[in-house]
Order: sequence, then structure tokens, then C-alpha cells
Amino acid sequence: MAQRYKDFVEVGPDALAGRFLRSFWQPVFLSEKIAVGRALPLKILGENFTIFRGYSGQVAIVGERCAHRGAKLYVGRVEGDCLSCIYHGWTYDASGQCVSQPAEQRSFADSVKINSSPVREYHGLVFAYLGSGDPPEFPLFDALESGGIVEARESRRLYPFFNQLENSVDEVHFNFTHRSSAFTDAGLNDQIPEVSGEETEYGIVRYGKRGNAVRISHILMPNCMYAAVYGHEKGWTDHFAWRVPIDREIHSTFNLTVVHKSGAEEAVYREAMAKQRAALRKLEPADDVVDRIMRGELHLDEVDDRPDILFIQDAVAMKAQGSDVCRENDLLATSDKQVRLLRNIWTREMASIEEGRPLKAWRIPSNLPVTKGVDV
Repeated sequence: MAQRYKDFVEVGPDALAGRFLRSFWQPVFLSEKIAVGRALPLKILGENFTIFRGYSGQVAIVGERCAHRGAKLYVGRVEGDCLSCIYHGWTYDASGQCVSQPAEQRSFADSVKINSSPVREYHGLVFAYLGSGDPPEFPLFDALESGGIVEARESRRLYPFFNQLENSVDEVHFNFTHRSSAFTDAGLNDQIPEVSGEETEYGIVRYGKRGNAVRISHILMPNCMYAAVYGHEKGWTDHFAWRVPIDREIHSTFNLTVVHKSGAEEAVYREAMAKQRAALRKLEPADDVVDRIMRGELHLDEVDDRPDILFIQDAVAMKAQGSDVCRENDLLATSDKQVRLLRNIWTREMASIEEGRPLKAWRIPSNLPVTKGVDV
């Protein structure tokens, strides 16, 4: 199967990339956004679902619509750990099984079932397995259990997920896209890195060599970056970032970040973060800044130092690539070794799906090491 970039970004349930992504657990929602007794719409991987939290605290994901006459279930009522359609009261449990049809004299609820997905909450993120058959083993990570502050975050990004995923294996762009940023302050822009990488049992191990220091980071198949990342207030953190498509045009990046602070340092850090959030609320929204740059009204280098400058810098670079450009014409060079490797793996796995062959038996260990790659 030749590389067909369009296959990387079509993410519906019948598309090759969509089927590959559905072979793994994916984060789909922030835990804090789904309160007990609430149901909400969820669009992920080109499909519409309903997510709700029952009164026991458990989160469930079921199909978008009631099997009766197609009413959208997210406007329904949570009753116990079930969801009742607001139109005629048909009620579904977390498995999608209809358990009640109160207006029917002879209920046939036992024969009615809508789609549902296995769900697991982990450090503030709701993960779902949206594929067929039994889900794989849920990945756990020692870095997230090692102490410190674990922060969960979602950021909606208005460009295709594969743009961002390729950016996750492109360490050379630090020196150009992020030349004025925390990467510079961390010493990662002192020289252009010599990059290399190789396929592993879990995905890709990445190396960025600067002098005698080597930054080691990882891609966990199919769409997660794990690296040591520097932030001004955070210091060096363990950083996981899943690039999860909403549809072919936009995606959400779900982050789990371990901030290694405790005691008095933790209190100072939390106060600094509160001030940062307050400052951001007073600033022009980042997406608006990006749009002004893309319209030529502003240049990226003219953007004042903002807490979200890394997001803005990446968004401009990703949007500048576009979503419909023919990537088969890219002139990949020496610094694109990791991008080429990522594309080759994805192409091979999608070819296996297309030809009915099994995927590689990916295994994600819990104890992968990451390094800073600078002398500190």
C-alpha cells in the first residue's frame, strides 16, 4: 500500500485510520466536564455519541439516538445509572440495553439494544474503546503514579490530528516555530538537534542529540506523545499528549502532565497557575490570535509573550500546512527521519487492515524512560 495521506485523516468507523485508532483506548472527554446526573453530546472519531454520568458516579458512553424514534439521548434524563429518552421514556443502561418502555403494555425492551463502548476514567480523563470485540489491556504508566501533581487538560485544535501527530515527532521545529518560548529557556534551542528514532514494541523511540546530551521521548501507538517537557512555572514535567480526531478537519489534544512539586513548592505553583488562568481570561482568545495571523493582520513574531504562546505557535504552523495539501509531494529530508518512520508505520498498519491481516501486537510498557536532552 503506497502512502496515501488522505487515508491518515479520514477517521470515520469505516475508514482505515478510523479503524486503526479504534483498535486502542482513546481519551474522549475531561472527567470534570461530566457531572453526576448529566448527559452530554460527544463527537469523536467522526461519530456522534452520548456520554452520561450515573448517580453512582460511573461514566457511560452509548449511541447518540434512542432506538424508538430517533430522539437524541443527550437531552434525556439520567435515572440511577441509566439514561431515559425524554420523548417516550425508553431507558438504557450503561451497556446500551433497553431496560424500560413505560408506555408499552407489552414491553419488548429485552430485544432492544443500542451501541455502547467500554469506558475507563484515569487521572481526570475519560477513555473509551470504540472498536469491535474485546478491548486491549488498558495502558497504565508509572510516571503518573510516581507522586507530584497530575494535571488533565483538553485543548480543541482547529486542524487535522495528523498534522499535530507529525509535529510530535518533529523536534527540529523547536528552533524555528518556537524560537522564542519555554523551549529556548530550557536550552533546547541552543543548537539544531541531530534526530533519529526506531520502531519499538510500543511505537517509536525518538532521539534528539544536542552536543553530548540526548533527549529521549516516545510515540505510543497510535497517537500519543510521551516526553519530558519544560514550562516556566512547571519546570520539567512528564507529559503525555493524545491527538484524537473529532473529524477529518479538527481534533482535541488530551494531556496528562506530571508536575514534580510538593509541599511549599506545590502551594506556590498552584498560586502561580491561578494567576496565569486569570491573566489568560483577560487576553484575546488564542484561536482569534491565530486567525489574525493567518489573515496577515499580525505576524507570529509580533505576539507578546503569553502563557499559551506554544499553542499559538504550533497552531500557526499546523494551519499553514492546511488540511488538503497533497503530502505525497513532500520533500522529506534528513531532519524528517522520524516523520518518515511514523508515516511508514501508519501506512503498514492501514495496509494490514485493508488486506484483512492482523495488526502488529503493540504492547505499551508502564515504565518508559524519558530524558531532558540538555545539560541542566
